Amino acid sequence: MLKITQKFFVFLLILFIQISVSAQNNKTSNSETYKTQKDSLLRQKENFVQDRINLKKQIDSLKSVSSGLDKKINSTLDEINGLYAKRFGKDNATRIMNKQVWKGMTDKMLRASWGKPDKIDKNVEKWGVFTQWYYGDVTFFFRDGTLTDWEETKQK
Repeated sequence: MLKITQKFFVFLLILFIQISVSAQNNKTSNSETYKTQKDSLLRQKENFVQDRINLKKQIDSLKSVSSGLDKKINSTLDEINGLYAKRFGKDNATRIMNKQVWKGMTDKMLRASWGKPDKIDKNVEKWGVFTQWYYGDVTFFFRDGTLTDWEETKQK
């Protein structure tokens, strides 16, 4: 009976030693895995921080470019307004720049404001030249180069 108890005790002792060694190996393995993952995450964090710094620099650069472009656009618009004022008068220039339409404006004013029409129809009669300018759904009617009316075709 003593031999069985001794064998059982030796078996338990060996089992305990193996479990202890296995636990220590797992602890070491887990510790190494943790350290590797931590180092990887720290490198990713450094990369993200550097990317953020670079993006901020790009944004600042784009803001500077945008500001310069805004100044150029405003300068160009002022120049265009000045040219329109010389050609059509100051009040008409403002209306043209704002894309406004009014009866009595000339075909040159409308072209300056709205650009080239999609289509032009022209009828010459002994009592005058009648022209229709088409911009999409809007038709403008001119008599001898002066706007008399306009209409917008309603979409169904």
